[in-house]
Amino acid sequence: MHYLFVLLALGALLIVHELGHLVAARLLGVRVPRFTVGFGPPLVSFRLGGTQFVLGAVPLGASANLQGMNPHRSAEEDTSGFGTLGPLKRMAIILAGPLANYAVAVGLLFALYSSGTHVVVPLTVGTVLPGSEAARAQLLPGDRLVGVDGRPLESWSDFVTRVADGVGGPLELSVDRHGEPRTVTVRPRADEHGAGRIGVSQQYVFREHAPGEAFTQSLVHTGRVASEALSTLLAMVRGPEVAGRAGPGALMRQESSDVASSTASGVDALVRALVAASVALAMLTLVPVPGLDGGRVLLLAIEAVSGRRIPPRVETVAQTAGFLFLSIGIVATAGAEIRRALPSPEAPNAGMKAAPGAPLATSAPVAPDAGVLPAASLAPVAVKPAAMPPVSVPDAGVHVAVTAPPVASAGAPVAATVVTDAGTAAAVVVPHAQDAGTSVSAAPVASDAGAARVVAPSPP
Repeated sequence: MHYLFVLLALGALLIVHELGHLVAARLLGVRVPRFTVGFGPPLVSFRLGGTQFVLGAVPLGASANLQGMNPHRSAEEDTSGFGTLGPLKRMAIILAGPLANYAVAVGLLFALYSSGTHVVVPLTVGTVLPGSEAARAQLLPGDRLVGVDGRPLESWSDFVTRVADGVGGPLELSVDRHGEPRTVTVRPRADEHGAGRIGVSQQYVFREHAPGEAFTQSLVHTGRVASEALSTLLAMVRGPEVAGRAGPGALMRQESSDVASSTASGVDALVRALVAASVALAMLTLVPVPGLDGGRVLLLAIEAVSGRRIPPRVETVAQTAGFLFLSIGIVATAGAEIRRALPSPEAPNAGMKAAPGAPLATSAPVAPDAGVLPAASLAPVAVKPAAMPPVSVPDAGVHVAVTAPPVASAGAPVAATVVTDAGTAAAVVVPHAQDAGTSVSAAPVASDAGAARVVAPSPP
């Protein structure tokens, strides 16, 4: 369900993106013969304002066909086309798409803040999961996070990243609790995807904003999301595995999950996820790679500085290479997201059958820990008065010299050493003599692995 929502949201935001190109082109006098929503066989088609609008069978994505966008068509044939404009006007048409996505994000947030929403309390713990590592470390709701391992925190996303990368190791959290500095140590536990978690979420409080304050908060919010989207894009360049943890889907999940866990309404979380996706799409299309809007802007900037048009062949080769690069990135990101959604493989347990022809693995006997009674039975040992050389703990297969002390007087304990299993020596203790008719209680003393074990035979 989550991925279906992502597809529908991206499809709607792509329509907004292409509508931005269409509106800017029409304002600058460029004809737009066709605007298509989705792909596949056309289901609905109508003409409006000189543009043929077509709805495809699969309503995902959109495309605006601007007159003169083909670089191989001469400018004389496009009297009202894209190619007849100067580089700055063409750059404005290209930038209109990302700006439309950004404007939609600001508009959604303005409506959200004006009507009242849960706003974040920066770097403040909102909830602590019972039994989690944060609960063991006695983190409390309201604690303000200052730093991790002596390094100051810049945002909640920075904190989440450091926890995710610190699986198994200790992390020292610097915390401000009601103005009193504290230091707690946590050990992040890996979730089903291997990322570290300690069981905390960010704090949100419900608040309504005046129109002016709502607009300011909308700009601040989109600026923060844009910064996180830029960090996400830089992380995606490092490789598919990093992209799986910091892809567009991860950004949308991060923006909506904390709000959902803070008793916010479903509409609140939905709007925030749409805002994150819209800003991420705007930032993605501005990457200076041929095939994206940012690549076209880069070529137009070169043209504006040099005063000469880019040759059509060079532009075509650059666009083809850019699309190839984008295809590889999309496939890698999609693969990482799919692997993230799949359950991690579990280690085979001892009850699983071995493959035919494979050697069977048998577990070696383990010496008992402290407090565990040994199950081995000891052979009786005859105590002799002569003393023999001292005994040392042997390895398996080494002959053992048995040491027995001289016979003690009546009532004194007698000890002898006997080999029980490989590498383990056991001491046989003779208890004090008892009166006739009194039973003797022999309590074996459990030992650690490799230490002497004690039993009690009958008195000599």
